[in-house]
Amino acid sequence: MSTYRDLTAEISRLQAQAEKLRNAEKSGVIARIREAISLYGITPADLGLSKSGKTAAVSIEAAKPAPQFGVAKYRDPATGKTWTGRGKPPAWIAGKKDRTAFLISAAAPAASGNATPAKGKRRLNGSRPTSVGVAKYRDPASGKTWTGRGKPPLWIAGAKDRDPFLIK
Repeated sequence: MSTYRDLTAEISRLQAQAEKLRNAEKSGVIARIREAISLYGITPADLGLSKSGKTAAVSIEAAKPAPQFGVAKYRDPATGKTWTGRGKPPAWIAGKKDRTAFLISAAAPAASGNATPAKGKRRLNGSRPTSVGVAKYRDPASGKTWTGRGKPPLWIAGAKDRDPFLIK
């Protein structure tokens, strides 16, 4: 006969195993969702999601990154989610009186290598930023654009001649 302690240990082990499997499957699901969103041009409105989030049952973070309103100040060590410290605190930090354990060090953003100079500013080596992000091609049917860099979108990927898509 099992004891309470044995059962709780087994539950913890199974929950950890389930979380591991969930995380392993998650990237494949996200990839399929992104592909479908790209292929069909699905918007948040098509999914019944509003900007206020009141009607949203799910989030489409994988399809469209959330706008950045500030630098993250706190990070949840369990999930990696961040919070700027402005607005309503998320559930993972809301009840905490001492939030210092969740603080992100000031050196973390610079160490990641993702810091980009502001537009028009010179970089440390004196060069100017490139014009990455300037649209070069436009889909006449949907109006979507592509810079010509990276993986081509589906509307231009199969085209042998891309001249009709060039933005003049």
